[in-house]
Parts: sequence; structure tokens; C-alpha cells
Amino acid sequence: MCPICWISGFIAVLFGGSFIATVNHPISWILGFGLIAYSFYKFYEAKKRGERMTNETKKRNKRIIFRFVQGAVVGSIVTVIIFYSLTHKEHKRMHLLLEKHGIEEHSH
Repeated sequence: MCPICWISGFIAVLFGGSFIATVNHPISWILGFGLIAYSFYKFYEAKKRGERMTNETKKRNKRIIFRFVQGAVVGSIVTVIIFYSLTHKEHKRMHLLLEKHGIEEHSH
């Protein structure tokens, strides 16, 4: 498995899914599906290139990919913790203000 192809495909899936999930517009949906299709192509290319590699190279590449995924997960967790610590008071204040004016009832 080619690590560069795999990582490119992984990043394309993340961006494609983000476009589809967050922006409610047909152009963003087309871009999102295009990026996801590109990621499938990159995963296929990584698999094809991996068939010609030695077992030692495959093992090393799997470790590289695993480290990348670990870094992405740890970075996401740290980002969530930092942004939550910076915004949780304002978030709570906004919900209380909306409930006070009868605009929203929130259960969390």
C-alpha cells in the first residue's frame, strides 16, 4: 500500500464529506462527491502499487499510515478540547439567553 496515495485519499474523503455535510448547496455536493470519487481512485492506486512491494516495505508503509491516522485523531481531540474550553461559557450563555426570550428550548 502506497502511503502517499492512501493519505491523499484519506484527506480527500475528509474534505469531500465535509463539503457534503456542512454546506447546503448543489455545487458543494458536486465538489464533495468529486473528492470522494477521487479518494476511491487514490485508494485503488495505493492498492495496485502495494501489490508490487516487498513485505518489508508493506510493513513499513502500514506503520507510516497508522502514525498518520494517530496524529489526525490526536489532533482532532486536542482541537475539540481547546475550542470547547474557549467557547463553552459563551455557548451556555447564548442558550440561556434564547430560553429566556422563549426562542428555543434546549435539553442539554
